Amino acid sequence: MTQTATPSRLLDAAEELLAQHGPAGTSVRDVLRLAGVANAAAVGYYFGGKAALVAAVERRVVDQVVADRELSLQPLVDASLMDADIEALVDGWVRPIVTLRCAGRGRYAARVFTRIFDQPPDQWEANGAAAIRAMGGRYCAVLAPLLPHLDPRELTWRWQSVTASTDFYAIGALDFGEPDPGPDDVDRHVRRLVVPGSAQLRAAAS
Repeated sequence: MTQTATPSRLLDAAEELLAQHGPAGTSVRDVLRLAGVANAAAVGYYFGGKAALVAAVERRVVDQVVADRELSLQPLVDASLMDADIEALVDGWVRPIVTLRCAGRGRYAARVFTRIFDQPPDQWEANGAAAIRAMGGRYCAVLAPLLPHLDPRELTWRWQSVTASTDFYAIGALDFGEPDPGPDDVDRHVRRLVVPGSAQLRAAAS
């Protein structure tokens, strides 16, 4: 195993175990065993300890999702807001999570991803939760002119509902016995989330 491969394998193993058992139920020994790393000091050497490894797992997932959502949002920000499209915005928000799931990481990544908001708010800047909230606010700012019947609080609530549905999809809670998706399922599964999500946003104010 190369030096560069070891940290990635530790991150992958920790991500899987954290999703299944949480931080309290995940030991460094278990991470090493799952990663196939024999050096008992590897976690300390590469990450500084278990707490830092947990933070690295969380931030890796968050940073990837934030970057992908930024790529989808930026063209709409650069163009006229009237050229924005509700379906395109929902697509840009849900597609990174669907891609994770269809690549085989979604069940693990989504559980780790949602866990960052369970931590105290003073940790949100470090663990990436603040970045996710800020990105959600940017999406809502682009959506607001397209949904003038919704006040800011209602729009935010509905956007959080779209997010919750996406997370439920990612952990497999919406599968109802369907087989795990693969890379060829990304577009079809994105549409499954975009269609109801867009309809919810367009619905009359409550």
